[in-house]
Amino acid sequence: MKISHFTRLAGLLLVAGFFISCGSSNINIDQLVADNNYDQALTEIDNRIAEDPEQPDLYIKRAEITAMMAQDASPELRTDHYNQIVADFETSAEMGANDTQLATIDSLRQQYWKTEHNSGLRIFENSKGANLYETAKDHFQNALIIRPDAVSSYKNLAVAEFNLGNLDAAINSLENALDHTSEPLVELYENLGYLYLEKGDPATAADYYEMANTDVNEDINLAYGLVNAYISNSNHEAAVSLLETLVDEYPDNANLRNVYGTQLYEITSDIMADLREAYQDNDATLADQIKVEAVGMGEEAETQLIEAFKRDTSNTEYLESLAVFYNNLAGNYLSIEKVAFEEDKPELRNRAHDLIDFAIDYYGRLSEMDPNNSGYQNKLTTLNKLKSNN
Repeated sequence: MKISHFTRLAGLLLVAGFFISCGSSNINIDQLVADNNYDQALTEIDNRIAEDPEQPDLYIKRAEITAMMAQDASPELRTDHYNQIVADFETSAEMGANDTQLATIDSLRQQYWKTEHNSGLRIFENSKGANLYETAKDHFQNALIIRPDAVSSYKNLAVAEFNLGNLDAAINSLENALDHTSEPLVELYENLGYLYLEKGDPATAADYYEMANTDVNEDINLAYGLVNAYISNSNHEAAVSLLETLVDEYPDNANLRNVYGTQLYEITSDIMADLREAYQDNDATLADQIKVEAVGMGEEAETQLIEAFKRDTSNTEYLESLAVFYNNLAGNYLSIEKVAFEEDKPELRNRAHDLIDFAIDYYGRLSEMDPNNSGYQNKLTTLNKLKSNN
């Protein structure tokens, strides 16, 4: 195919070659290319450029030959070739390339970019394994030498880098993609949010998820990502606010309700910390107010966890969420009782006992479902001792 391509152009190129050769030599560059004598062809072009640099066609021709040589090299060794091609395209324009020549440059640039980009995509589609991701990465990096504004190549390069375990490189590729588009794609923001979350930077992850600027009710994956970012950043109130909306939109989604319940518990736990502080400050009015708030928030958390379990009673994760909730909330009440006013101690102790009973019930169910789980057995033993000592 390469030979026939240049044969079709021979009529045009020979005209140019005729006038060039008057001042240089009679060596036919097209014939050298047809015979695969690339090095000799490049030497001839270099000689002619040395005699007269202002010949845009020669730079384009050199770029074409260099592209052929690039395809004969393995992907990781094509960098220098593509850098030379780009340099020749730029020099051709600087040397006064006409509209036809500039159109040829644009066409060739697109052709070479597509060759590398599509080679990377074919690896994604047909192959797996770290070595193949490395090869795909090389193809996308080559594509970006030719077209440094190719957003799709940055996105796919990021995928390859992520699968190779290089989070920072993947993030950098996606941020480069953002720099080369005037209308950033929601997908880019969402993917950056995910990568920053994986990196352990939930604050930045949340920023990117929020910049996605879409209705999270219509994009459950985006919503999950943003919730996870809030949770990882210990921003429980923001998580609860979003989860409340999502639960209203997807009332039968057990997972959403389970996460909602656990986040409501986190807020309940914070309220209990405020209650402890009120008791320690001897502020009876505030303590009474916070007690009511703690009960209300705890009951809402319990409701959501129960609703999650009702929707999937075979899911041990939801059952365990309830067991942990009752256990931890009981611990909170027992801890608060130690600093509470004397008149409040019986109420707090009784609430703790009720919660311990529920925790024993649910850990008992878990133990029946998984009798070999020593963790459940140990928890039951601890809870029964706690109940008898209080």
